[in-house]
Amino acid sequence: MHASRFTKITVVGVGTMGPDIALGFALAGYPVTGVDIDQKMLDHASRKIDVNCRQMVEWGVLQEDAVSPTRARIALTLDWDRGVGEADYITEAVPEVLELKKKVLSRIAEVCRDQTVIASNTSTMDVTEMAREAKHPERVIGTHWFIPAHLMPPVEVISGEKTSESTISFTFELLRSAGKLPVSCKNNAGFIHNYIQYAMISAAISLVEQGIATPEDVDTVIENGFGLRLPSTGPLKSVDMVGLDTALNVLNYLYDQTGQSIYKPSKLVEEKVKKGELGQKSGRGFYSYSKDAAELSRALTNRSIATIKTALRKA
Repeated sequence: MHASRFTKITVVGVGTMGPDIALGFALAGYPVTGVDIDQKMLDHASRKIDVNCRQMVEWGVLQEDAVSPTRARIALTLDWDRGVGEADYITEAVPEVLELKKKVLSRIAEVCRDQTVIASNTSTMDVTEMAREAKHPERVIGTHWFIPAHLMPPVEVISGEKTSESTISFTFELLRSAGKLPVSCKNNAGFIHNYIQYAMISAAISLVEQGIATPEDVDTVIENGFGLRLPSTGPLKSVDMVGLDTALNVLNYLYDQTGQSIYKPSKLVEEKVKKGELGQKSGRGFYSYSKDAAELSRALTNRSIATIKTALRKA
């Protein structure tokens, strides 16, 4: 099976993320059915999709004349058997409760067609475990969309032990055709996004808990500090820019002062420093750089920060 505009997509659960995922596919031209067991949830989803569309028009990322055809591609229903039974690709977006997800995935697998791909929008849970009781676990895959799903490009794609290569390739093809940036991740707790995000959240809460800074000051530093740099320069590119030797010194000091394992210097970093792979200044760190590439990287980072600051002032 190959992804096309005739691919029928169903989103099971239209509470927090379901409406945004449905809209994300509809914006790319796909017919989408949102399924839930409560009419109030369907009404909530309809209102949320309308608000999202109005905001996108206001912000200049969606043309006014595209709203009606986009909305027309989204159907919301309580008819589980029809919504699930006719789909080529299904994303469950029910609450992040393991037993609930296992139950929903198993029910989906009983109702859907044999070739249907079943994705779980889980943010951290074990895909193998979720698929364990489902018929045809080879067709179950994890796809972690980020809030707000209709605007955020990346989707983490996580395979379970029995997920087939055809399921993986179809999922990547579909997500790319929907304008997303699918990235492959092993089936670890937290995947990529939340493994990093919750380490930062935990550290931020710790600073407040210890009375070192107020919530406002912590958020101010993040939003106006490395938060401005991240859109163009992820954490590993940032380390290359700063220098792995500098990073190693900082980590050693933080670990010595706090004793917290999160700051314990990585053996990978220690090995790179020993080999002289210090980042941009040496031509190689986590990435490789020519002199021109290093200068371009810094220029792009500076431009990105300036562009974001200008946009925020106008907002």
